[in-house]
Amino acid sequence: MTNISTLLNSRKAALGTKHKKEQVIAPLFMKELGIEVLVPTDLDTDKFGTFTLDKERPANQKETAIIKAKAAMELLNLDLGIASEGTFGPHPAAPFGITNTEIVVFIDNKLGLEIFGGHVEIVSYAQNTTANNLEEVLEFADNINFPKHGIVIRSSEKKYKNMVKGIVTKDNLIEIATNYLEKYKSIWLETDFRAHVNKSRMKNIEVATKDLIENIKRLCPSCNTPGFHRISPKPGLPCEQCGRLTDIPLYDVYECDKCKFTQDVIFPHQKKTAYAGYCDYCNPSYKT
Repeated sequence: MTNISTLLNSRKAALGTKHKKEQVIAPLFMKELGIEVLVPTDLDTDKFGTFTLDKERPANQKETAIIKAKAAMELLNLDLGIASEGTFGPHPAAPFGITNTEIVVFIDNKLGLEIFGGHVEIVSYAQNTTANNLEEVLEFADNINFPKHGIVIRSSEKKYKNMVKGIVTKDNLIEIATNYLEKYKSIWLETDFRAHVNKSRMKNIEVATKDLIENIKRLCPSCNTPGFHRISPKPGLPCEQCGRLTDIPLYDVYECDKCKFTQDVIFPHQKKTAYAGYCDYCNPSYKT
């Protein structure tokens, strides 16, 4: 049987980042897989899209992560590559909730693999506003848990010239905001989502990396290829109280991208019944 250590141990991987993501990604790859992660010094990942929207992403989230990883691989002439890509948007089941979705890709040109990991979390710090005075600026800072999450300031929502990113100290925030308010009277504030100035997002990247590594380590039962991963949950776990089927997964479906072998894993959460609060019959208000 294939040994994952034989395939990956002591190899080097290029990480496509300019925002210090190696701080959480590199130690995990070394500890779990024996892979040394290197970061090219001359890769400007902002050209692949920015959260402030002054530069559009060249493709969807997954494809952009692949593009970044391959760019890093080319610069360092390595056959292993890693990159992460994050998004912020409405939660599909909670109209007023904003989710941070993080994906991390691992590319192995030698083995012909592209393996993904991910993490999704509802967040409260994804905010923006117009401020007309310093009091409103400081109120915004409190609302997003500054300086745990950095701030971006510009003259207005759509004006990207002279934008200031990476504000992470109160003194700097007050100085810049005061100068901008004197010049523009009204200014635009938004959360800085870049990983090196946003501790919550950096943590989510770490969680997504752990998920990726588990996927890498999981070998296909049919062909022994790394990357045997979950593709979909299948609902139907019975209610603990009435026995009716719920939307909670009864089993997960795993698939190998190489040979397309699939396998059902029953009771993915090690529970054979679902809490009655998740049952439409026992708790009619569950989905309302």
